Formats: sequence, structure tokens, C-alpha cells
Amino acid sequence: MERVKEIVLDASVVVKWFSTEEDTDLATRIRDEHVAGRLTIVCPDLLLYEISNALRYNPAVCADDVVTAIKDLVDLDLDLVTPNEEILRKAIRHAFKRGITVYDSCYLSLAESLGLEFVTGDKKLYKRIKGLGFVKLLKNFSV
Repeated sequence: MERVKEIVLDASVVVKWFSTEEDTDLATRIRDEHVAGRLTIVCPDLLLYEISNALRYNPAVCADDVVTAIKDLVDLDLDLVTPNEEILRKAIRHAFKRGITVYDSCYLSLAESLGLEFVTGDKKLYKRIKGLGFVKLLKNFSV
């Protein structure tokens, strides 16, 4: 039996599942592959807070929409990981070394610790970390 590919997505990709923006079609394709069981999406549990906050500040979205979106996200049965001390230590070091937030660095460090590809839709973040061999920009990622 073929092993299902696992990847780490950050909030910049997942938020596209709930709003129409650049590369929404690519993000949705990744989600659909997960739903079909051909791909496993792994994220730090921080994702739930980041998506809630991003949608909260979307002027087209009300509180009930955010609640529904988070329910839908939980129902997708993503592999949500609570970062342990090792992942947080790596995240803090990456944040200082690469000039990125600890939040962004948690996704990066989770992927690094698990030996998975990390996919981001954040072009500014990608520019700072693209030298790492396991980082992909959403636009250049194929399922």
C-alpha cells in the first residue's frame, strides 16, 4: 500500500480555503487531496488561532462565519500538533536567525522536525526561508 504524503501548511495557505484571493484554487486543491485521503496536512495547533484572527479582521466576515469556518476546519481532521519544547526551541532560533515571527517559525520548525515539506503562500516569508530545501511557495507546489 502506498504511503500517503504528508506536508505542513501555514495559515497563509489555509485561510485561502475561506476567502477568495491569489492562489485560492491551488490551496483548495491541496485541501481536496487531504479530504480524498491522498495527502495528510500537518499543522501546529496555532493554526486555529491564526485562522480565527485572520477571518475576524476580514470585513466581509461576521462572528458566526468565523465560528462556522473553525468548525469546518476542525471537521477536516487535520493533523494538529501541539509544539513541544524541541519545536519551540528551533522556532525561536529560526525566528532570530531569519528575521521572522515565532508564529511563522513554528510551522517551519514543525516541518523540519518531522522531515516534511513546508508550503507557504506568504511571499515575504518565503523570501527569507527559501534557502531551506524543504520550503515551497504555494504557487510552485504541486500535489
